[in-house]
Amino acid sequence: MSKRLIVVLALLFVVGIACAAYAEVQNVKVSGDILVSGVAREHFNLQSSRPGAKSFLKQSFLMSQIRVRIDADLTDNVMATVRLINERVWNGQNDSSSSGNSNVDLDLAYVTLKEFLYSPLSLTVGRQEIRFGNGLIMGNAKVANTSTRIPTDLTERKAFDAIRATLNYDPLVVDFIYAKVRQADNSDNTDTVNNDDTNTINLAGINAAYALNKNTNVSAYYYIKKDRYKNDAADADTRQKADMVNTIGALITSAPIENLTASLEAAYQFGRNDSTITNQKEHNAWSLQAMADYTFAKVKTTPMIGASYTYLSGSKNNTSETRNSGWDPMFYDQKLNNIVYTLLPFTNMSVFNLKASCKPVEDVTIGAVYGYYDVAKKSHGSITCPNNYDGTGSYYTGATYTGKSHLGDALDITATYDYTEDVQFGLTGGYFRPGRGISIDGKDAQQLIGSMKVTF
Repeated sequence: MSKRLIVVLALLFVVGIACAAYAEVQNVKVSGDILVSGVAREHFNLQSSRPGAKSFLKQSFLMSQIRVRIDADLTDNVMATVRLINERVWNGQNDSSSSGNSNVDLDLAYVTLKEFLYSPLSLTVGRQEIRFGNGLIMGNAKVANTSTRIPTDLTERKAFDAIRATLNYDPLVVDFIYAKVRQADNSDNTDTVNNDDTNTINLAGINAAYALNKNTNVSAYYYIKKDRYKNDAADADTRQKADMVNTIGALITSAPIENLTASLEAAYQFGRNDSTITNQKEHNAWSLQAMADYTFAKVKTTPMIGASYTYLSGSKNNTSETRNSGWDPMFYDQKLNNIVYTLLPFTNMSVFNLKASCKPVEDVTIGAVYGYYDVAKKSHGSITCPNNYDGTGSYYTGATYTGKSHLGDALDITATYDYTEDVQFGLTGGYFRPGRGISIDGKDAQQLIGSMKVTF
C-alpha cells in the first residue's frame, strides 16, 4: 500500500471520527458571568497596629472574576459540563504565571448520566457544586489559600471533586455523595510518610429529602469526614489516627402561610477527635438554626423582614474536658454577616440575626442585616481565622477567647440596581464591632465593596 493511500485513509478516518463525535452532540450552551469589584477594608485583623505590615490594617484593590461555562447534551441522557474561572487583582501589564493573576483554572468539570442503569437513578461524576438545604453543613469545599490571589472569602470557587448518585422517587429524593476534598500531591516523592491516605480529607454522605406537600419539605442527612491533613507535617513520625467527624441532622422548610417562609435545622456530631488537647478523644457537638422571612407582597415597595437564630456548640479547649464539644464547621456555605464570615470561625457561636429589605424604586433593592454574636461556651482557647488575604497571611493573628460572652456586633447594608436583565450594580458596606469575648485592642473592622456583574 502506497504512502499516499495510507495518508488518504488516515485523513478519512480522522474526518469520520470528527463527524461522528460532532453528530453525538445534540445541543451546546455557552454561558458565564463577569464580576468586577472595588474593595476597601480596614482593620480586618481587629488591631490598631501590626509591625512591618501596613497592608494588614488597610487593603484597597480592584479585582475581576470571570467564569465561562459550556453545557453539552450528548446522546440521550448524557450531559457534560465544563466551567473555567479566572480571579485576579487588577495588575496592569504585570500579570504573570508567578503572580497567579493570569491563571485560568478548572472550576467545574463533570458528566451527568440520567436514568443510569434504571430510570430513577442519575449519576454525576467530576468536579461539581454540592449544596443541600440552607448550606449549614454542605455547600462550599473551601478553596485552598494558595489557589487564588483574591481574598478567599470573596472567591467564587466552591466545587468538590466528587461522585454523586441521585435516586428520584418523587416526592422522595435521595443523594449519595463521595468527595475527595484534599489529596496529597506526592509527584515529587517528597512525602516522608509512606501512607496513601496521609494528608488527605475524604467525605462521604447521604441526604434524603421528602416533600410532604407543595409547601413543606423535610430532609435528613448523615456525613462522615475523615481528615488526616492536620497531622501530616507536625505528626509525621507519630502517625496519629485521622480526625473523624460524623454529622447527622434534619431540616424542615415550610411556607405555612402566603409570603412566609420558615426553616428549622438541628445536627449532632460525634466521632474520633484528633485534638492536641490530651483528654479530648471524642467529638460531641451540636448545632441549631431557625429562620423565618416574611414579604409584604401587596405593598408597593415590597418590604421584607426576617429573623434567624444560629447556635454552634463550643469547647473550653482545656484538659478538664473529656470530649471536644466544639462544632466542626464541615463545608458550610453561609454568611451570617460578611465581616464575621471572614474573621471568626464557624463554631462556638450563639447568633441572633435581623434583616430587612425593600424596593424604594423599580429595579433598586436596599437591604440590611444585623447580627448579635455571643460565644456558645465561655472559653480561653485560641481563634483561627477562616479566611485569608492574598493567599499569604491571615487577617486575624494571635487572638484568643477571653472567657467573656460577647463576641461583637455586625451590620451589613447593601444596595443593588438591576440596570438590565443581564447587568447588576451593587454596593455593600460592612461594619463589625468586636466585643469583650475576644482578646484584641478593640479596633472596629469596616469594608466597602462596589461591584458590577454581567451575566450571559
